[in-house]
Amino acid sequence: MSWSEFKKVLGEAAGEMAVSYPFVSIITEWRYKEDDEALDAIAEYVAGATPTGLEKMDKYLREATVNEHSSEQRQRLVVFYACFKYLEAQKTGRFSARW
Repeated sequence: MSWSEFKKVLGEAAGEMAVSYPFVSIITEWRYKEDDEALDAIAEYVAGATPTGLEKMDKYLREATVNEHSSEQRQRLVVFYACFKYLEAQKTGRFSARW
């Protein structure tokens, strides 16, 4: 790999990190809350999110769920994801499966 190719790949990775950070940060906050508080926070997020924000959160919440190694935490994230998808469908009037 040439230096210019390496810089391009590095730049793309850094760009993706910058885009993902706000979403990963929000998901991390939800994980540290009690279940009821987390579900309320998810509802608040969905209510205020743009369609693009919903699409991106769907991607990062799904990835966090799939990549979680702890079965207990993964089960909790599945509940968060299901809640998110239900509220998204209520807000937009459609269900979009991206799994």
